[in-house]
Amino acid sequence: MKAMIFDADGTLLDSMGLWRQIDRAFLKSHHYPYSERISEQVETMSLQQSAGYFQRLLRDREMLSEQQIIAELNGLCAGAYETEIQAMPFVPDFLEAAYQAGYRMCVATASQKEQISRALSRLGLLDYFSFVVDADEAGAAKTDPKIFLACADRLGSRPEETWVFEDAPHAAQTAASAGFLVIGVHAPGGKKQEELLKKCCFHFVPSFEMLIDQGKNLKLY
Repeated sequence: MKAMIFDADGTLLDSMGLWRQIDRAFLKSHHYPYSERISEQVETMSLQQSAGYFQRLLRDREMLSEQQIIAELNGLCAGAYETEIQAMPFVPDFLEAAYQAGYRMCVATASQKEQISRALSRLGLLDYFSFVVDADEAGAAKTDPKIFLACADRLGSRPEETWVFEDAPHAAQTAASAGFLVIGVHAPGGKKQEELLKKCCFHFVPSFEMLIDQGKNLKLY
């Protein structure tokens, strides 16, 4: 194995709760009733797709452009990435072990790469990665393997030589179907999310702690 592709929100960063708060706050500011179903829909989308989705929800109430919606969403979350969001437990230890083992690494995110990069930089983790790419830059959400294939190409590896780390079942399934070895990490959505990850992943772990031994070496198999 040569390379690793990491999701950001919910995998490297403890930020999934933030996005549900943002969905709720955005809709409240436009007097639209929030439901968990809305956040579940948005989780599978790129930022551009999310803006289009919210635009359709609100079109009978007010006319907003996708760019206006994106600006509002970014405004709601920017401060958190710059000052509050923390790494998931044992992420720094795992990244150091992967770096020492010679893996080339990148981040593939549905969030804006600038925000993710700022959070990773603040946490001292950005230098582990060759690059950060977001779904809008890749031209596809994680329901399409395009973003994973593009990352592997830039890392100089084939899918079968590349680990993918994801907490979202739809993204894990996409990567696995494209031939990547996928490890499901964390399941903030509970038992149902864990079971979905187990079905499509090489294996599932509740924490990166389980992927390193006491000597801080990788144990992926």
